Amino acid sequence: MISNADSPAFPQPYPPQAFEKAIVFIDGSNLLNRLHDEKIKVNDFYKIAVTACGARQVLRVYFYTSEDKLAKAKEIHGVNAFDNCRVVLGHSVLRGNGSIKEKGVDALLVADLVYHAATKNCQYAVVFSNDTDFVFAIKRVEDFGCKTAIVSTFQSASDRLVNACDDYYHITKDTIIERNWGNEI
Repeated sequence: MISNADSPAFPQPYPPQAFEKAIVFIDGSNLLNRLHDEKIKVNDFYKIAVTACGARQVLRVYFYTSEDKLAKAKEIHGVNAFDNCRVVLGHSVLRGNGSIKEKGVDALLVADLVYHAATKNCQYAVVFSNDTDFVFAIKRVEDFGCKTAIVSTFQSASDRLVNACDDYYHITKDTIIERNWGNEI
């Protein structure tokens, strides 16, 4: 009998990741700013989000932003661009100069991220952001036994953020266009 120590004793119809549950947390305000700067229109945020999960079961895709930014994003990307995403809204605060500042968006993302890891709702947590403020939350999520991934868009994430997670993915403008996730405006 011939044995191969590197392969299982019986054929595996599914990769082990297929039995893991994943949740995606999109720092929508960060992503929308980057899309605006690069002049990219995205048709389906869910489609982009699930690619970072590989063969895992995607339980949910959260998209965090404020009501004002969401309204502007729907004008640019279309109302259907957020289908299958659970949009979570922070507050908008009017500044003295008339501009609007978001409050609580990152805190909402962190609260949900840590909650889902602590309650074992997922084994893989994906955060779409280039924001190094999430380093501490990612470490906490890993303390609960959850694997983590960071997805940065357009700019590479800092070494600090990349080193904080298990997996790192970088999406470029060309990737978005080549995979037909969006187009230039």
